[in-house]
Amino acid sequence: MAASSTAPRPGRLIDSLDEAASALRSGRLVAFPTETVYGLGADAFNEASVASIFTVKGRPRSDPLIVHVASAGAAEALVRLGPGGLELMRRLTASFWPGPLTLVAPAVPELPSAVTSGSGYVGVRVPEHALARELLQRAAVPVAAPSANRFGHVSPTRAQHVMDDLAHHPILVLDAPPADCCGVGIESTVVKIDEQAPPHRMPHLGGRVSSSCCAAAACPRLLPAAARPSPLPSQGRMLLTHYSPDLPAYLLRGPQLLAAPPPGAGSAPLSLGEAVLLDFGGRLAHLRPAAAAYRDLSERADAAAAASGVFEALRWAEAQHAAGARCVLVADVEAAARGGEAAECVPALADRLYRAASGVRAELVASPGTGGAVAVWLLPPEASV
Repeated sequence: MAASSTAPRPGRLIDSLDEAASALRSGRLVAFPTETVYGLGADAFNEASVASIFTVKGRPRSDPLIVHVASAGAAEALVRLGPGGLELMRRLTASFWPGPLTLVAPAVPELPSAVTSGSGYVGVRVPEHALARELLQRAAVPVAAPSANRFGHVSPTRAQHVMDDLAHHPILVLDAPPADCCGVGIESTVVKIDEQAPPHRMPHLGGRVSSSCCAAAACPRLLPAAARPSPLPSQGRMLLTHYSPDLPAYLLRGPQLLAAPPPGAGSAPLSLGEAVLLDFGGRLAHLRPAAAAYRDLSERADAAAAASGVFEALRWAEAQHAAGARCVLVADVEAAARGGEAAECVPALADRLYRAASGVRAELVASPGTGGAVAVWLLPPEASV
């Protein structure tokens, strides 16, 4: 659990774009809202400032940073592509920028190696959020910015989330009202443009922009992201354990109660009364009276709506430890999601929840002779796949 303290903290909320822009140019770190999540920004060409991002977040130096810019032209100035790659980039940017799409391409040699983690590639995007774009225009520098949170913790979608995680560092946090902040709610989709090894790959699915959208717009040979992440220590967003709340989280295999613990289940079950339920489409609503706390990500099983609030919900869930909660149980969003346009968001939403739970699944078991009590049994790793 993150340490709490009443001592003054050097981190500070601000509402002045000019102050934020000046701070970036002078080498300070500034957290700012985007349509996806809050980013922790530094001038991408200021090597010392970029290095401080890793220190403040506790982020491995092997994990490269996305660079945010005010225009497609500014993005092109940061990459080295031949005519074919540049044409593809322009088709994608014309369709999806400004917006939650990050394009990864060979970096210009002037970018500090801390930005690319020595990979020779850089991710670039033009955010859609009005405050972010105005900040980038006023700062007039490309801004390297990962999510503004403790590394591995739930991504921040509110200024207060950033303060909760990082205010013990001397950063500035550009405030924005929750109603006008991080509406997509999860990170951007990532597409890698590699002229030496086509087809082009989508290593990470994010909000709104899907593989089918990208293929239709520009690249029919685009390979989709993997259905489940594998541990890749050089790419934080691809780690199996990521977006994790400070309470252990588990994925429920189903809403039904079993009569007996499944084979190989752990020997020390939790009680449903100690669990926070994060529901989807009302699948777990019948268990609400027995749980420590309950919240439905989307009563209509709308994956886009659920994605827009999933990180805020995970932070709410971890805060229930004050009321005695010991774990978070998450409904199976893939089983309940409805069709239509929102269905495009299901894989990205399921991915975030899968990794918030480190891929660990659980079953609910009725406890005989206990007046209807329900136990939570964790499944062994081989049963969690």
